[in-house]
Amino acid sequence: MGKKQPARGRRGPKKPVDVVWIGGSALMTNYVWDEAEPYRPASLIWMSAEGAILGATAVKPEELLNRASESLQHTIDNPIQGRPHKPTQVRVASSDLANILRDSHPGIEIVCAPTPEMDEVLAFMTADMSKDEEPEPSYLSPEIGPEVMASFFGAAAKLFRAKPWEVVPSDTSLFAVTIKQLGLRDDVLSVIGQMGQSLGIILFSDLEDFYAYVEAADTIEFDENLELPPHFVFDFEHRSHIAPSLRREIAEHKWEVAAANAYPRLLAVDEDLVARPPTIHELTMSEAIALALTKVLSEEKALRDAWMGGKPLSRTLSVQTHGGDIEVTLRAPYELENTHLRPPHDVFADLFDLARTADEFDRDALLPVENELLRRFAVSPEVSNIDRLDTCGLVMELAATFFEETIATLNPADLRTIIFELIPNKAVIEASEARRIIQEIRAFYSFLRREFAFEQADDYLRILDDDAAQKLEDALSDSSNFGMAKTMFIAGRLAGFDMNTEEGTEAWKQTIEEKPIPPGVPLPSLSESPPNGRKAASRRTKNQKNQRKAARKATRRVRKKKR
Repeated sequence: MGKKQPARGRRGPKKPVDVVWIGGSALMTNYVWDEAEPYRPASLIWMSAEGAILGATAVKPEELLNRASESLQHTIDNPIQGRPHKPTQVRVASSDLANILRDSHPGIEIVCAPTPEMDEVLAFMTADMSKDEEPEPSYLSPEIGPEVMASFFGAAAKLFRAKPWEVVPSDTSLFAVTIKQLGLRDDVLSVIGQMGQSLGIILFSDLEDFYAYVEAADTIEFDENLELPPHFVFDFEHRSHIAPSLRREIAEHKWEVAAANAYPRLLAVDEDLVARPPTIHELTMSEAIALALTKVLSEEKALRDAWMGGKPLSRTLSVQTHGGDIEVTLRAPYELENTHLRPPHDVFADLFDLARTADEFDRDALLPVENELLRRFAVSPEVSNIDRLDTCGLVMELAATFFEETIATLNPADLRTIIFELIPNKAVIEASEARRIIQEIRAFYSFLRREFAFEQADDYLRILDDDAAQKLEDALSDSSNFGMAKTMFIAGRLAGFDMNTEEGTEAWKQTIEEKPIPPGVPLPSLSESPPNGRKAASRRTKNQKNQRKAARKATRRVRKKKR
């Protein structure tokens, strides 16, 4: 018999068919509560290349990557449609997600590429999930009980009766709010409702978010893709707009409501314009702000003067909330009028660059930047207990004149020289001002540490220790520390001349030239040599100037080569 011929049409083993899945994730459009904290769930979706949904897992956003491998394996073992099967390839748009899946599923080809097929599915699923039947709204939560809410309603009623929208001229007349106990520092508070609608306040984390909100609000009627920054709303609604379940709760617990249009509402709005109810922390914050703002509004004239360019108003108030005493600081205005064209946040870095990269030390270029720094310092929480600010500008002037440095580049040793040698030598300041001077400079470096993350500030603050005020007072009291110009100034003042005016100074000069000096008026001996310490300081500053000029030129040469 001959060899058996293979049957016509018979083929070898079939090549495995590629099975492609597509993966993606999206945030849901509603919040859910997990104990005390609300969050927006993220959904991991797995679908076939043909568009069939094979699996979906809802997770906390921060757990998404950690749960991705488990979610994929669960879908492989228990798909929503069809029998269990394993894909040969999974395509995802996120590189982080792709890396996680490659590590945990080495037998599957993981491709990082666009997933346009997923976009429509995700949009449909997130919209569909948001339509799920939700429980009736409630003011209460696991962390917010009836007594807590009663305390808040009482504070809200007081605020409504104070009518902040009738006291505050416009929604751009801003307060700065600091509540250290609750983590607020210079948050922006805008009062709304000056036109008789949408009565309440809106809170922003900073001015950048406030300006972004104002800009977006101007286009709200014709911008379909409106983008607003995160913000917190505390407003009042009419009874007719309140859900029946909420009205029942108010009636049951007898919470205080000031009027038919004074039902308080709290909403935290995220960057996707999804709102959620407040946490216990936010409720406490709202109660404290309502109580403090009610008190400050009684100073209507002072507030209006502050927003019209007069003396700024700053009040630190202790208010009794459901959680105990809370200290709230309110300042008005938040910033000076017409300062929407603000320098960038790295104004401190600008000072560093100006001192390090210019061929010559340009005092004129520094002044605008230093003035902006001083302006921001003047409205910072660090100065809330300081009556007068006039020393930090002097420190920067002396740093520039004698060391050719800015406040960003001055070293601690030079600061010590300025405070304990140059200020007593050059500045006409009463010895009794020493404690206030040290307090102001301490506040300034604390401000630089907080506002600009200036970690070296601690090195400077160590110079300003508990003994610094007494040391400076002693130096200011010792006339042997006075320079010639300062001595002549003091002598003229003691002789009865107004040395703060040009006329008084000229009259004193003529007196020196024409008449004997009145007895008891101290004058320096022109032949007197300065103390050795001042001689050494003078030599040191001169040498440092030369070294820094050379360093700046070297830096400029390096930058030019890099270009």
